[in-house]
Amino acid sequence: MEEFYTAIGIKRNPGSFCVVSQGERFSLYRAEPLLWTILQGRFLKKDEIYPEMYAKCLNGQMEKIGEEEAAYCLRRLINRRLVIKIPAEDSMDAQRKILQRSVVAPTDLAGSLPASSLFRKAFGESGRVSAHDKTWQKRWEHRERTLLKMLSIFGEVPKYLEAVGGSWEVMPTRFAKYREEFETFDTETFLSTLGRLHRERMIGILAVQEKEVSG
Repeated sequence: MEEFYTAIGIKRNPGSFCVVSQGERFSLYRAEPLLWTILQGRFLKKDEIYPEMYAKCLNGQMEKIGEEEAAYCLRRLINRRLVIKIPAEDSMDAQRKILQRSVVAPTDLAGSLPASSLFRKAFGESGRVSAHDKTWQKRWEHRERTLLKMLSIFGEVPKYLEAVGGSWEVMPTRFAKYREEFETFDTETFLSTLGRLHRERMIGILAVQEKEVSG
């Protein structure tokens, strides 16, 4: 069992770096925006974080950030619950554990849906695709778009898992129009789809239930 770190919250204000988490707004300073951005949608071990920051500074021709500064900013983010650590077997296990206990929302400020190319990244390299596969890809894209629409209204993942398990009554009544599409999910496909949307930073985590997640 290892510990993995990930960012909590969604960047909402263009301009100054402000993150919304647990119903509050937090302004990030010094190296905090870079550190938080690196961990958004990702799950890294502690010894992987600074090399990522160093590489970002080099590639972006930014002033180098020292290890002490990075460690200080990491502590500040953890203290404000903008970064949390999750004990898990690997990064995928960490993501699954946290998403099952999260409230999530789309990250797009304007509420618009991503272009088709973002959804199609799920299907690997582009190239010759059979008509059958194109139909399947289009169906999968439609399902992900539907889920994003639902998450923009209601983001409590535990309730979605109850609905996948057959308890549709826990969902908002306005979701009746999405029910047929949603019922094509089972628990595994729902969590894998949610995980992909998170890795692609199409959704962010707004809050996490404390149980089984350490800070």
